[in-house]
Amino acid sequence: MFSDLSFNRVEIDLAALKANFRLIRQLNPLRPLMAVVKGDAYGHGLIECAQALVEDGATDLGVLDAAEGVSLRLAQRGNQSRPVDIHVLAGLRTPAQLRAAVEHDLVTVIHSLPQLHLLEEMVPAGSKAQVYLKIDSGMGRLGLPWWEAPTVLPSLLQKPKIIFRGLMTHLATVGDPQAQTQLARFQKIQRVDQQLNLTQGRHSALASPGLLAHPDYPDQFSRVGLAMYGANPLEGDEEKLTEAGARLTKKLKPALSFYSQIIQVRTIRAGETISYDRTFVAPANLKVAAAPVGYVHGLTRARSNQGGALINGRLAPSLGRVCMNLSLYDVSQIPDAQPGQKVTLVGRDGRARISVGQAAQWQSTSAYECLCLFGRLNPRAYQEGA
Repeated sequence: MFSDLSFNRVEIDLAALKANFRLIRQLNPLRPLMAVVKGDAYGHGLIECAQALVEDGATDLGVLDAAEGVSLRLAQRGNQSRPVDIHVLAGLRTPAQLRAAVEHDLVTVIHSLPQLHLLEEMVPAGSKAQVYLKIDSGMGRLGLPWWEAPTVLPSLLQKPKIIFRGLMTHLATVGDPQAQTQLARFQKIQRVDQQLNLTQGRHSALASPGLLAHPDYPDQFSRVGLAMYGANPLEGDEEKLTEAGARLTKKLKPALSFYSQIIQVRTIRAGETISYDRTFVAPANLKVAAAPVGYVHGLTRARSNQGGALINGRLAPSLGRVCMNLSLYDVSQIPDAQPGQKVTLVGRDGRARISVGQAAQWQSTSAYECLCLFGRLNPRAYQEGA
């Protein structure tokens, strides 16, 4: 069924990716957006997605580390793309990473003063490094603690080799009092920066969930990740969406679909068990289809006896434990199910559809993790428009 030799395939719709980015940009056409392609573009393919986005007008890209940044910069030069800013979101620590950032003109997100001092030492005389300062406003992860920032920022004024582009923070939640507290703290630090005139004032607080829950927050530079790939980052939390955010999520087009195929159909008699640990006992005679897809492909064991897959446009329930490279489905109500037919794990089959958010619910995780797993563990095929 598939053009390659694998039973399983992920299809990436680059036209959907670009359409989503344009749609999000319409929330505030004057606000610059960073297209976040870290983690191999959430499993969609770093180079392919970045190239498509740059061709469509993206001027800022966000990667995880220097390795992704250098790969992207080299690919960009090879394709003779117009120059873009590549932001290393996890910062730099080793001398090799620092040298790579300087050599390949990467914008660095600095989350500690030792990082900043090391970077300053690595910058050649007559050159400058561009950085963002990460502020921990309540995420409790990376960054300069917000309560220390007012006393630390003045000490950074005399850094001739450093260009401070702006401040950056990350919200732990959105659409609740805790998020408002974080935003208020970040704005307080921005006012300190304005008094010092330390940075260029391109401050960034919002990622995809924040853009949908706080569209009126005066963010100068926002980061777009999950929504750009066509998933609703607030699926299951729709009450946090603003009216504009709700309208936008309905227009998002999923960029990733995940398919396998049937390799066997057989009858399981009433009372017999299915798969490891005998977690499913057939209540009646069942027709069961086997698909060669399992946790090695990102379909985790948490999906055992949970949800299902689309076969011939109908939902076939999952039966028994998901194995390393096999999963089983009840096709008793799908009389024409047979070997070679498509099994849709995420995507559309006729009028029926399984969203990545639905798949994540069945796997007791997030859409972020499912996209990364499915996209990175299976062969990918690219297309422009599904």
